[in-house]
Amino acid sequence: MGFIVDMVFPKTCVGCGKTGKYLCDKCFEKVEVLGTDYKNKKIEGRIGLFKYHGVIKDLISLLKFEFVSDVKTEIGEIISNQLRENYPNIVEYWQTKKFVIIPVPLHWRRKNWRGFNQAEIIANEVGKIIDLHVNNKSIIRCKNTKKQVTSNKIERNINIKNAFKVTNKLPKNIVLFDDVWTTGNTIKNIIKIIPKNRNIWVLTMASGN
Repeated sequence: MGFIVDMVFPKTCVGCGKTGKYLCDKCFEKVEVLGTDYKNKKIEGRIGLFKYHGVIKDLISLLKFEFVSDVKTEIGEIISNQLRENYPNIVEYWQTKKFVIIPVPLHWRRKNWRGFNQAEIIANEVGKIIDLHVNNKSIIRCKNTKKQVTSNKIERNINIKNAFKVTNKLPKNIVLFDDVWTTGNTIKNIIKIIPKNRNIWVLTMASGN
């Protein structure tokens, strides 16, 4: 079935239009690679893999706004390969200590409208590849917030306040995952509601700052 779909709707590179993949190897070589540490005493570290612009932004937009859901597999492979290549010791640490990936949740209204939570389906792909469990039940978004990118700083802080809550027992070791870190307010507010006796890493595919 996948072969037939590819024949009728071939994958084309978001950078050059070449068929075969959504991001070809040649265009990927031009991607700006990051590795950002976020200073916060409640977390062990933050990894932001790529700069949120160019083909990386286009690749995420393909999933997030154009609803091309099968791009999730390619995104998951890109993230996993980057982690294993540039952060092998951290991946091994996550595996040894049985870290659990928790994707940033969408409000149920937004998820129903879109049909999926992009952070969740990407996290599932990454979890399968690097052998980490994914938990999308313990933290929920209880407030249907506006898009963070459209608000000023004060509005963003008000917008995201009290937007999340813990509903089930949280694992001891957590990797908070989101597709894009823009202002960081979303993940910072999730961190605030996580009990102190947890080991937390933050992972994002892209960072806008």
